[in-house]
Amino acid sequence: MEAVLTPNPYGERVSDELYAQASEHYEDKALATLTMAIGQVGFFTPLALIGKPLPGVAPAQQWR
Repeated sequence: MEAVLTPNPYGERVSDELYAQASEHYEDKALATLTMAIGQVGFFTPLALIGKPLPGVAPAQQWR
């Protein structure tokens, strides 16, 4: 996961070796689905951190 979320200053983010290892465990459709799921989590994680939900407090009360 870090290979996808961390920028690589040298070009490719995922090496051919890492892709070969992943493709040993997953078929093409499953690998594409996994990539999309990781992308969705990576997109919405900063939004969840910005919101800073308070444990035990209803959402309507914490925004007053």
